[in-house]
Amino acid sequence: MKAKRHKKLTKARVAAIISSAVVIALFVSLVITNIFIPVKYITAYMVAAGQRQKGVLTVTFIDVGYGDCTLCELPDGKVLLIDGGDGSYPNNLAVLSKLNGRGIDRIDYLFCTSVLGEYCGGLPEIMRYKSVGKIFMPALKNTYITEEYRAFASAAEQSGAEIAYSCFGQGERGEDYFFTVLSPSSPQNPQGFYARLDSSATAENMLNASAVIWLEYAGASFAFTSSAGSEALGQIVTNYEAVTSTGGEYAPMGEGIDITHCSVASVPGHGSGECTNARWYDLINPSSAVISVGENYSGYPSAQALADVGSCASPVLTSVHGDITFTVTAEGVIMS
Repeated sequence: MKAKRHKKLTKARVAAIISSAVVIALFVSLVITNIFIPVKYITAYMVAAGQRQKGVLTVTFIDVGYGDCTLCELPDGKVLLIDGGDGSYPNNLAVLSKLNGRGIDRIDYLFCTSVLGEYCGGLPEIMRYKSVGKIFMPALKNTYITEEYRAFASAAEQSGAEIAYSCFGQGERGEDYFFTVLSPSSPQNPQGFYARLDSSATAENMLNASAVIWLEYAGASFAFTSSAGSEALGQIVTNYEAVTSTGGEYAPMGEGIDITHCSVASVPGHGSGECTNARWYDLINPSSAVISVGENYSGYPSAQALADVGSCASPVLTSVHGDITFTVTAEGVIMS
């Protein structure tokens, strides 16, 4: 009887030891995995990385719902990421999945175009898992202007990346491409949009202080307009016309550029009526337009925004088409 009882206890102990070993092994594996791959985003790291072609510009408007995030794979192999969505888990997962699916571990240039949460909210999490070379950010003294912007500004400060401010003429020039900021003006301008926003954090000032970026390659051009307000868009038009009407050059980076035709333009503010300007679309005359939008309580895109951009191009919506990609080669611009 005693021997039989001893045998049952041994089996119980063995089962307990095995169970404990499995739990410990699982815990250790999760810890090790999380060092290299974040467990909560593990599905984003289970995607097959595609091949990136040099000599080709690929611009993808990532579907992040009511938010903005645009991935630009530049023709020299470098990466430009404009904004990062609102920071919600599904949208962070979408962005990381897209980056991993394109084999991107480093972001050479990262733009935070707006202090609004649906633009900058996801950037701290992206910066946690991807290295960043240079960050372009708003030139503001008040980094507490929104909770999301404060989190981004803190992450940028700790990232070790080079910091530049998004104002007229800032940007980069590659061998056969360039991108540059058209608005806002210098933070030293006492009448500029940055000075206004530092003075008064109104909704209108937040919109007008958003960065507008122009990208060109192989005769194709893109206008990324963030949440630029109607006044800011109109100011770009006024400045351009004032310079060129007298035979001068509009030269944000020291060399003249022509913004009277745009291959693809993003529609600012998810199609908000406060972020549209018919003069802007008349000037840049886009062939295609994209609205990054999802479910919202404001009814965006607004009828006014659709009417203004619709005079030039029929916009495509991320809420309908999902991710929207434009590929630029020597043969032209292809949307997919």
